[in-house]
Amino acid sequence: MTKQQSLLDHADRERVIDVDIAERMEQSFLDYSMSVIVGRALPDVRDGLKPVQRRILFAMWEAGLRPDRPYRKCASAVGDVMKKYHPHGDSSIYDALVRMAQEFSSREPLVDGHGNFGSIDGDSPAAMRYTEARLSLLAMEMLAGIDENTVDFVPNYDGYEQEPVVLPARFPNLLVNGATGIAVGMATNIPPHNLGEVIDACLLLIKKPTAKVEDLMKLVPAPDFPTGARILSTDGIRDAYLTGRGAITMEAVASTETRSGGLPRIVITEIPFQVNKAALLERIADLVKEKKVESIRDLRDESSREGMRVVIELKRGEDPARVLRTLYRLTDLRTNFNVNVVALVNGQPRTLGLRDALVEYVGHQRVVLTRRTTFRKEKAEARAHILEGLLLALDNLDAVIKLIRAAPSADKAREQLMSTFKLTEIQATAILDMQLRRLAKLERDKVKAEHTELKALIKELKAILADQAKLDAMLTAELKALKAAHANPRRSRLVAGAAEPSADEDAAAAKAGDRSSGELLVDDDLPELEAQPVTLYVTRGGYLKSVPRRKASKPHTQPNDPVVAVLRATTEDTVLLIDSDGGGYRIGVGDIPVTTLRQRGTSIAQLLGDSADTTIAGALLLTSEVETVLTVSARGLVKRTERSEFEGRLRTMIAAGVKDDDAIVAALACRETDHVLLAHSGGLVIRFAAEEARPMGRAAAGVAGMSVPKGERVVSATVAPGDDDQAWVLTVDTDGGAKRTALGEYPAKGRGGKGLQTGAGSLAFCGVGGDLHVPAAGEPVLLEVERLPQAKRPAKCAPMTAAVQGPAVAESGRLQ
Repeated sequence: MTKQQSLLDHADRERVIDVDIAERMEQSFLDYSMSVIVGRALPDVRDGLKPVQRRILFAMWEAGLRPDRPYRKCASAVGDVMKKYHPHGDSSIYDALVRMAQEFSSREPLVDGHGNFGSIDGDSPAAMRYTEARLSLLAMEMLAGIDENTVDFVPNYDGYEQEPVVLPARFPNLLVNGATGIAVGMATNIPPHNLGEVIDACLLLIKKPTAKVEDLMKLVPAPDFPTGARILSTDGIRDAYLTGRGAITMEAVASTETRSGGLPRIVITEIPFQVNKAALLERIADLVKEKKVESIRDLRDESSREGMRVVIELKRGEDPARVLRTLYRLTDLRTNFNVNVVALVNGQPRTLGLRDALVEYVGHQRVVLTRRTTFRKEKAEARAHILEGLLLALDNLDAVIKLIRAAPSADKAREQLMSTFKLTEIQATAILDMQLRRLAKLERDKVKAEHTELKALIKELKAILADQAKLDAMLTAELKALKAAHANPRRSRLVAGAAEPSADEDAAAAKAGDRSSGELLVDDDLPELEAQPVTLYVTRGGYLKSVPRRKASKPHTQPNDPVVAVLRATTEDTVLLIDSDGGGYRIGVGDIPVTTLRQRGTSIAQLLGDSADTTIAGALLLTSEVETVLTVSARGLVKRTERSEFEGRLRTMIAAGVKDDDAIVAALACRETDHVLLAHSGGLVIRFAAEEARPMGRAAAGVAGMSVPKGERVVSATVAPGDDDQAWVLTVDTDGGAKRTALGEYPAKGRGGKGLQTGAGSLAFCGVGGDLHVPAAGEPVLLEVERLPQAKRPAKCAPMTAAVQGPAVAESGRLQ
């Protein structure tokens, strides 16, 4: 061995460092854990996004995949994300993109997908080369202001690109869309919430920073799942909002029906969040095969694009309510969502309660607005600086032109402008670049006007930066505008929690022939929900359909189940329904699921837990403007009852007494000064003052309002202000003819008379009201008042539509 080799070996031994293998493994595991936690699994509390989600949205924004532009292949977006920002497999990126596009996974989807993005049955999405996507409108709010220095950017994984650390997130996405993730040694499971409710909670925190969780829960009473379903009001919700951990009980929305032959059935229209519908049906089928549930004779899935509909056919004589309770206990029709709100706060994982999450979000928004305002101020100051130079040049135009013409070069001209007129290099360059058209008087005036506007803007922006109250006022205004543009009604209804019956209790109930009495109580302690404007359709078969409010109500789409009332309501209102047997049902509009117009709606049995069939005669809103409730029978009996008799804790009640050969056909809100119009099928109508029918108790049958011949029946009843003879009376016959006539042509008479001719031989409707939803043969139609031909009272109706199937119904929103 040479001397040189010996020296090298000695040097190698000097570089050897002894390491404890346990300590090195522990440190390596911690480094890996934090890498997974921060870089992949947990969302940031500020924008509610994991890194892959944030990178997808930013890459799509960079690529111009915006709501007003065409869809592009998902493969293109996934390729951009993988190439520039996310050094992982394409399948994980595509899975994250798909989830942000699924309406049953995200409460407010951030990706607008076009194609097969999977289903609630667990079907996989099509390959990324087949599907297309672009950003949703709400996703643009997540990215709004990102080009105004509102957030920090860092180099991407290879240093060639810059990516945002967090998005501006102009709405609280962490709570609105929730999050699910499994890291190393920890996990997060955040339920989605209603956008409008969460924004209201943010506004409360801005106004009252000391607000407690109890105050916030009045605005955010519970999560709001994209699949709807019911949430039981239990202590688990409060625990989740206080500590960030808790269990929320969800249960499917199901109603009971009786098909021809008296065979009962259960119809499921909403299932709990994250429940696989196909697996749920398979579980029910297994219970039948194993003879754990012997009441079911058939099971089928009738779901379509119009909504979910799972039908469970029962054997004759079975009690649907008992079977449903058993299915709640044995299947995922009732399940828990285990809340674990873990998110990154300043780069560190932290468990957050409701208030903690909102405080962090509001703080982020204050930073975003401060940085955006600073950016706009500096941009305005830079522009104003240039305009000041241009104005100086315009004021000394001759000298400037002479100086430029005499200069040997542009650089020399710039130097002389700077030294002669005390200009900066930027101002001098702007003067040299100024177009000759700017020398015109009108152009000079534009420069002065722009400079004046910029000075005012700079002053305003400086005032905002100097005053926290003004910054908060701007934040409040922008959150309110976002809520007005994007908020929608709650889908998951909050109901009073109840102990789940045991198997022994179920068996005892079945043996005793247990049936719901309908004597349900309202939970007055439930948090109040944000009022949302809706249009409520009430059908004769006992279905209620709440749809988002439009300027004009569209026709009801179920020809075999006509509407009896169309009410303009809010989710804070209470609706009173009265059936043909005189039964009354009081239901909160907020408890009725918001659906599309094409869906059938929700049955009374489903809302009240009563499986009995009923025929609804009328409906009205129990608002403070209602003085009395008017009920009318087929034989012409009328009765007025004070509104207070229908209020209280009882949800089902006797609303009107009915004789053996009679039935209730209408229920209306009525004031003491109103006039009542009754019409029977023989073509006669009578008008009398409402005060002629004195108020009576709920159980009374009433007094004679109209003399109705044998073989005829009252087909319509309306009320109108007693002093308004200019209102229109609408007349529709059973052949589809219609007309409008001034109310003054129907003079008021005493109640109990025979009435006046309407010009219709066989009458379907005659009364004062709004537009008519007519159950015509084929497709139901909407008769608009202003488009009907005007005619005298005795004149015949002009042909308008096909034969009317039963009485038409007036939209009662204008009267109530």
